[in-house]
Amino acid sequence: MDASTFIGSSIFLYIVAFIAVMCIGGYLTYRTSPKHKQRREDKRNNRQ
Repeated sequence: MDASTFIGSSIFLYIVAFIAVMCIGGYLTYRTSPKHKQRREDKRNNRQ
């Protein structure tokens, strides 16, 4: 295994890890977004 193959695979792994982090971060941001909470509070207020 020469150096160029190793560098190429490590860059690929960095890209895959970056995409995974972006997906997880975006999911958590969506879960805890103010818009989502606001909708839930509106439902609770309408019931009363």
